[in-house]
Amino acid sequence: MPTESGSDTQSRIVEFLNQYKFRIEPDTVLPCEPRPAVVAPPVEFAPVAPVDDALPTDAGPMMAMAAMAVASSVLNKSVANKAVLNKNKNKNKNKNKNKNKSSSTLDGASLSASQLIPAFELRRLHQQPSRNAFTAARRFTWEMLDIRPPPGPDYTRLETTVMLSMQKRDRERARRFPDIQLESTISVAEFTRSLYIEDLGGFEQTEGLFQAILTACEYVGLLYKSQFNRLRPHQFEPLLRPLLAVPVHESYPSNHSFQCFSIALAFATILPEHSATDELARIAQNVAENREWAGLHYPSDTQAGRDLARRFAPYLHDAFGPLFQAVHDEWV
Repeated sequence: MPTESGSDTQSRIVEFLNQYKFRIEPDTVLPCEPRPAVVAPPVEFAPVAPVDDALPTDAGPMMAMAAMAVASSVLNKSVANKAVLNKNKNKNKNKNKNKNKSSSTLDGASLSASQLIPAFELRRLHQQPSRNAFTAARRFTWEMLDIRPPPGPDYTRLETTVMLSMQKRDRERARRFPDIQLESTISVAEFTRSLYIEDLGGFEQTEGLFQAILTACEYVGLLYKSQFNRLRPHQFEPLLRPLLAVPVHESYPSNHSFQCFSIALAFATILPEHSATDELARIAQNVAENREWAGLHYPSDTQAGRDLARRFAPYLHDAFGPLFQAVHDEWV
């Protein structure tokens, strides 16, 4: 005996829902009086009982709820199909977007697949082995390092006075501006270039360590920023005009300073005899100072970032120990 197709079943459901209103009560759904019958198009299959015979006005609550469930299922399928179409429509668009993702950014930009957050190493920071109570108590000391708090308003006023004088030096600001723009999103190339390995193969572990340090220290630095909650210089002194968009997070300490000095200290720990260790420290200082010239950080922010890098260095070494050794093996 022929049966109705899915489309005919759907049309019957739609016809039924159009014909009846429902009264929703706390515990049930009841049909109300039917609307005027809607004439349905002729069907090619065997005669089927009219809708009002199949589901009379006094149909029980379960019948009404069943009909609504089927209709909801059809509607959900339609929504799902639409989502698939949208996904296919945007596939090429997303591919192009992923191609344009730049290297590590520290003020909210995206990370590419080769720059994923080093979750395993960060977990080591949170889950250091504890064989005794003393070690267990020191587990999270890296979150409470002895970092000097930001200076008070009087000293901050002196700092903004210095920054206003820097702002007036248009020629020096213009000279630094290209570097300021490039360094707004720190790249490992800033450091590999000084090591003369930027275009060489065989130093993937070194580049990977530098990238992991940038990402891990961004995470740690944001914890300290939130703890100190210092206003940005332009918020304290409205006459300051930053050269770049100001990040939304707090000012103290400078994450650029913290991250760059952490890379310099890590490399000096791995290869203290390497001639480029001093150059990496100079690069870190220059990047941090450029953030001051850009009007984004106080000088005390830069100093706090360097202090945090020194105090955090042992914990960084513990978390990335195997990678430190891999970098050593690349060079020795």
